[in-house]
Amino acid sequence: MSLSKIKNTDGFTLVEMAVVLVIVGILVGSFIGTITSRIETTRRDNTSRQLEDIRAAILGFAGAEGRLPCPTTADGLGVEQDQPFVFGVCISQHGFVPGRTLGINGIYNRDNLLLDAWKNPIRYSVTDSDLNAFTRPYSVPESPADPTGIKGLTMAGLNPDLVICDSDSNSNLDCTNPENRLIDNAPFIILSLGGDGADFVTNVAPDSDQGENSGEAVVAANAAGENIAYTVGDNIVFVSKNYSSAEATAGRFDDLILWVSPYVLYKHMMEAGQLP
Repeated sequence: MSLSKIKNTDGFTLVEMAVVLVIVGILVGSFIGTITSRIETTRRDNTSRQLEDIRAAILGFAGAEGRLPCPTTADGLGVEQDQPFVFGVCISQHGFVPGRTLGINGIYNRDNLLLDAWKNPIRYSVTDSDLNAFTRPYSVPESPADPTGIKGLTMAGLNPDLVICDSDSNSNLDCTNPENRLIDNAPFIILSLGGDGADFVTNVAPDSDQGENSGEAVVAANAAGENIAYTVGDNIVFVSKNYSSAEATAGRFDDLILWVSPYVLYKHMMEAGQLP
């Protein structure tokens, strides 16, 4: 074989190398996209199961204690927080899951806040309404001196008021349209803000579906812990809808929210002997 023929068969042309690089890039991009999608799906599945476990723990607490636990705060060490000298009257209606009070196993940050699969604190809100003004029967324990708890008022005197819509509401009290209302008498809600966490409300309009859940009430940072000024809910309206990506027409929505019907709560409490 002559030297000229050997030279003609050695190596790749620039065009051939460019084609190979394009194909490799497509394959790598597809692989990375698939892995990213699987990771996101796994995190959503894990967080969904975590929220189910939390809901079961809250129902168990209600069956044992005759009331709902209060939310914890940024400096509450993961323990439910009530008003000093007024046991059971929550410091705030909106806060975080009191994971230490409920004895929930999981990952906690330095503020002792229970985290979801994205390492964001899991929110918790409890109803703050009843038919008797100035009392909070869902979190106040029953006692002979203060028969204003769930047991004392009985089911007829209770009026939980947390509202869940399937789209954003322009009201702080109810869904914009009745047909968008999934429930208007939830006793409590548990909320994961998904992969974007609380940061979502800072880069989109606060009246978006996710902005509705993120809330605009800023809680004080805990200088001894994460030193983060978290945000929590600031009204009784929340949004629950199917997942959609940022590219979807409806825009991004990756929040996960769970609640119970008051009748499910009452059933658990009746079975535990906390309600007649």
